[in-house]
Amino acid sequence: MSLVRNERLKLAANFLNALGIGLIGIAVLRPVVEAGDPSYTTLAGWSFAGLAIHAAAHYILGYLR
Repeated sequence: MSLVRNERLKLAANFLNALGIGLIGIAVLRPVVEAGDPSYTTLAGWSFAGLAIHAAAHYILGYLR
């Protein structure tokens, strides 16, 4: 049962990590494709959300047995 639990935790952490990297990618690519002056507070928000989700993925990996 422990092996199944570990695999499920790794899958959840991998999903959150991919989601966090996607949000950080939005923060990096949005100013490139957006016309005009980008809102840096919005970009900082996307970056912070991505880093927070990435940190949650690392936290989940701490529960592996």
